[in-house]
Amino acid sequence: MKHAFSSQRGIALIQVLLLSVLLSVILMSMNYQARQHIRLAEAVQQYTAAAMALQSAEAEILFSMLSQQPYQLEQGILAEAPDWNFYGTPFMFHGVELTIHDTSGLLNAAMPNEALLARFTEQHAGSQALGNQIAAALADWQDRDNTPRLDGAEQPDYSNVTVRNGPLQYTEELLFIKGVTPQLYAQLAPLLSFFTQGVNVNQQPETLWRLYLPENQVQELSRLRRSGTLTAELFESLTAMSIDEFSRFSFGPAYRIGFTVKNADVRLSRELTLRFMPYQRQPFDIYEYRLRNTPTDMLNAASND
Repeated sequence: MKHAFSSQRGIALIQVLLLSVLLSVILMSMNYQARQHIRLAEAVQQYTAAAMALQSAEAEILFSMLSQQPYQLEQGILAEAPDWNFYGTPFMFHGVELTIHDTSGLLNAAMPNEALLARFTEQHAGSQALGNQIAAALADWQDRDNTPRLDGAEQPDYSNVTVRNGPLQYTEELLFIKGVTPQLYAQLAPLLSFFTQGVNVNQQPETLWRLYLPENQVQELSRLRRSGTLTAELFESLTAMSIDEFSRFSFGPAYRIGFTVKNADVRLSRELTLRFMPYQRQPFDIYEYRLRNTPTDMLNAASND
């Protein structure tokens, strides 16, 4: 009897232990799911806060650019954004990182200046000929015939894409052009726009200045521009270039504005290109509106825990 009683106690103990293990597993699973739900709720909250900040900054920046002249903004008339500029240097505005490019200070994405493109590939890819080849291939991509230019490329030169034989539609399409690598595109894309109107030499990024000016002139022009003392006369004096209707020293009328807000693990970015017409019934036209980044990394972070 004692042996049977001991066996029953042993079985009961094992059952209790198994039940304890089972309950522990269930509790651990519930705890994990609760943590996931909390993280999801936090991610949604952070995303919502970031989206609101982005939307608010967009409204504020549009109001500022409609109510103030660009030169006034560059002079630091707004205390909350003393570093306003229109050549792409990031600055903070209401907690949001902004970059603004005067599109007339950029290269035409559909028809970039061949000499500048060749100089760009010489500086960034070690080959001036590559720039000439890309310019010719880009022209072939957009013309309506199937006859390649010298150094160009038509359908027989492509194996996995169909040549458009029409105008370029978006800058990412350059990745299809023969000779354009992802690395080269990443360096070139910030300098391109479809909405250039003439050339605003005073609003060109330093990277573009370096394509046709010596480094000492670039450094001096950049110093003067940062201090707010760069004028058309100084630009002509330093560079021996003429300021005329083709190479202007002015602003606008179109701008590419990039917004980036970070909130914990959430990073939101958007970009819009628009033309301002403050005295018209419709004060601006939006040419492009893009979301640039994945909304949040919170869920990926949660899955790694």
